[in-house]
Amino acid sequence: MENQSRHNIDEGIRFVAQYYKPNVFDSRKGWGKIQKYIAPERNILAMRMLYGTAAAVALLLVVSVFYFTSNIGTRLVAKADNASYVLPDSSRIGMQQGAKLKYGKNFGKAERRVSMSGEISFAVARNEALPFVVSTPGAEIRVLGTEFTVLADDAETRLGVVSGTVQFTPESPVIPLLCTAGMTVHYTSVTETVKVVSPGSSMEINGKDRSLVFNNTQLKDVALVLSHFYNVQVELPEEESTLTFTSSFAQKNSIEIVDIINLTLDTHLIIKKGSN
Repeated sequence: MENQSRHNIDEGIRFVAQYYKPNVFDSRKGWGKIQKYIAPERNILAMRMLYGTAAAVALLLVVSVFYFTSNIGTRLVAKADNASYVLPDSSRIGMQQGAKLKYGKNFGKAERRVSMSGEISFAVARNEALPFVVSTPGAEIRVLGTEFTVLADDAETRLGVVSGTVQFTPESPVIPLLCTAGMTVHYTSVTETVKVVSPGSSMEINGKDRSLVFNNTQLKDVALVLSHFYNVQVELPEEESTLTFTSSFAQKNSIEIVDIINLTLDTHLIIKKGSN
């Protein structure tokens, strides 16, 4: 029985060691978490002497993240909080318990696209030739290289940007929102509501009620939202792009909103002729 137990441990270590990624886990904490999974104390001591701390940390990957591969790609499922994993392109993710992530067999070669649910933090390796795309049930997030956290299920998607720039595009209304460090986005699918909070400003877009709320929002962002929300091309002088605007609109058309902004701020936004 002891020989069989030792054999099982050896086989497990050989299997997971090939997937071990350095600088991902805290080995001291990791060892404490996995001790309960290997019962006989003499086997613990023997394994530590034979394989060292690195192998023990590698085993934590199996404890924390269940994954399987097929001819169409790889699927990860976090079995515990703060489960870490390194993707084939060297991007790092931290998954909370129950989070799921999938990527195709060509990930890191022809494309970098993943789909997910649950809560996952991303530290994306920069690659300007291959943008990193995260798909949730209600939104798409596109980046080149940055750090951010996504919490998503069928009803909502939440984004928090730590560094860099992230493009967040809700399913409806389809508005590509550029989000920088310190910004958060909360999208609710049922009401088609997007809430964007930046340091010192915020805005809310409601596709169902056809309403907009701007709070200290820069005009360049207002123009972008109006352009996509109403499917028109709103332009403004460069020198007016950083002016801020606060107001709310419900059931207004694009011409009415642009006129109100221009009258309020003495600005020169225009809707380009020929746009719908």
